[in-house]
Amino acid sequence: MSQIILDLLSSLSNCLFCFPGSPQLKVNNRSFKLQHLLGEGGFSYVYLVSDNSDQKLYALKKIRCPFGQESVSLALKEVEAYTLFSPHPNIIHAIDHAVVSSGDRNDPGSKTVYILLPYYRRGNLQDAINANLVNHTRFPEKRLMVLLLGVARALKAMHQYRVKGAPGGEASQSKAKNVRREAAEADQDAAKKSKRRQGEEEIEDRDVEQEPLMEGEVTRSQEGVGEGELRAYAHRDVKPGSASLLCCTRMLGTTPILMDLGSLAPSPTPITSRSLALQVQDQAAEHSTMPYRAPELFDVKTGTVIDTKVDIWSFGCTLFACLVGKSPFEMRSEETGGSLSICVLGGDWRFPDEGRGKDKGKGKNNAQANGNNSGVSGERISENVREVVRKCLNVEPAERPDIDELIHMIEDVVADLPEDDGPEL
Repeated sequence: MSQIILDLLSSLSNCLFCFPGSPQLKVNNRSFKLQHLLGEGGFSYVYLVSDNSDQKLYALKKIRCPFGQESVSLALKEVEAYTLFSPHPNIIHAIDHAVVSSGDRNDPGSKTVYILLPYYRRGNLQDAINANLVNHTRFPEKRLMVLLLGVARALKAMHQYRVKGAPGGEASQSKAKNVRREAAEADQDAAKKSKRRQGEEEIEDRDVEQEPLMEGEVTRSQEGVGEGELRAYAHRDVKPGSASLLCCTRMLGTTPILMDLGSLAPSPTPITSRSLALQVQDQAAEHSTMPYRAPELFDVKTGTVIDTKVDIWSFGCTLFACLVGKSPFEMRSEETGGSLSICVLGGDWRFPDEGRGKDKGKGKNNAQANGNNSGVSGERISENVREVVRKCLNVEPAERPDIDELIHMIEDVVADLPEDDGPEL
């Protein structure tokens, strides 16, 4: 009985109470006012909220977790990842989070996860791309490359993460493990409540029966890795933006913030069986945005290795989108009327001012553009910027640069480009 009372008090203290007609809510010990809905998708909603104490704005992500395998663990995976890489100037951090019972009598095991995040008034990189298309403008090249250099440095922190190492050291790792432990306990509690509802007398140990999904492994993947040793991660969904408005890249001035770490995965991932290949492929289909997804994630083959080079490919697609207005393969599939996945797997892309045939994607600057429906000319794209895109978009992962090589390339491009005229990004 005492435990039930404690659970009830905990739920009341943590719960967001958004009753009809009342825009007030509470996350742990902080009170907020709902402003409006920013976006939604699947089981998640994102709200703009203001802190009642100082009126500061935040983004609040609400994720409903119907009872099922590791549902809270998957929802809190973002918080676990944000915590692991905090503090980093180019990676978002979670300000607070709460896990509460949904109060659904029909599904007593269901939980709701709330994640409080910074709110960036300037929006995301996709917003800026859309504005360029509408206004027939373009990014100043040097400022764009400086911006994407920050994105590359964020990826470096993930690709070269060492256990208990920078940016947050042992403290960040410990906090991230606590988040995972909290999620596991919430899933266990959900299992007990659901089975109690079904009238079952024995509660099975779900930690033994159900191994965590691969896509939920963040700190757990560090088991057996010594302090200071490499435990790399791949983002797997680098892109300019997404419909939910919780996209991976947001801008504060000229400082990019890498977001949306729900797709994060340990790297490398050896594909040792057909079942594992299908699992990774399904995860990519769900979490990796198609126009920016690397070819090795479209058709995952047994005996291959999925590594951080998937992010290099996505980075190249993102740079191309900033220059032209959309992903190279999205543009190419629209030109040809063909399948986007076929274009990706065949490496079929080109800059808008390039011609057909053998010169695709090779930057021959053919002024006779054929089938260009993007409305953006590629004639003003510098050759050294084009070369960064070309190197990233090699179909063979081994032929793409690693993150250090990519950063070095971008730094050289920034040094060579003239100063920009025109407005800030």
